[in-house]
Amino acid sequence: MNKATKNTINAVLDKYTLANIAGMGYQVPAEETPLCKLAFKYRTDKCEKIKHPFTSFYYDLLNSQRWSVGKVLEIGVKIKRPGSHFQHITGPSLYMWKDFFPFAKIYGADVDPQVMFQDGRIKTVLADQSKKGDLTNLIETTGANIDLLIYDGSHLPQDQISTCLRLMPLVKKDVVYVIEDVIDLGIEKKLRQFDTHLISLRASNGRRYRDDKLLVVRNAASWA
Repeated sequence: MNKATKNTINAVLDKYTLANIAGMGYQVPAEETPLCKLAFKYRTDKCEKIKHPFTSFYYDLLNSQRWSVGKVLEIGVKIKRPGSHFQHITGPSLYMWKDFFPFAKIYGADVDPQVMFQDGRIKTVLADQSKKGDLTNLIETTGANIDLLIYDGSHLPQDQISTCLRLMPLVKKDVVYVIEDVIDLGIEKKLRQFDTHLISLRASNGRRYRDDKLLVVRNAASWA
């Protein structure tokens, strides 16, 4: 990743983090980004039309890398819910990332065999996040050169922490690692060996969820 792109990402993180320090959280604008539209198209709960306002932040953070990201890994693959008008496809966010990053390989990992599939640039891998060996095998399958790693697995703080601690040493040093659905703000202290940015978001539609928070984790030396 070149210096200009790193500077852009650093500036975005500073903007959102300052809003959180002020105690209000970042007010997401009402205007939909292209990523928000993709999220709603595939019915992932990362967009505020369905639940969380995450895609507005992701667009700010990642749009400058849209054509250069080569590999994405997301922990947690949502299964299709029969009869649901919200989630009508397995792996909705994987399809969202595929469309947003046109040259990237998209990997999803999950413990549930029912959500395993392959479709073009999308591939899923069976892995139990609680098992160190599974995570090691996962990165052997995907390769360590992951640009974006999203954790949308178990919401238990201990799982969010342990998975991050196990995966970060296995992937490339300038990876952007994002933990979604953060409830316990104490996990930031547990990951203090890294450069962390807590992102608290306020949806434009006024709806608030306790876990409308993300934690961005990076290796500080690679982002100076």
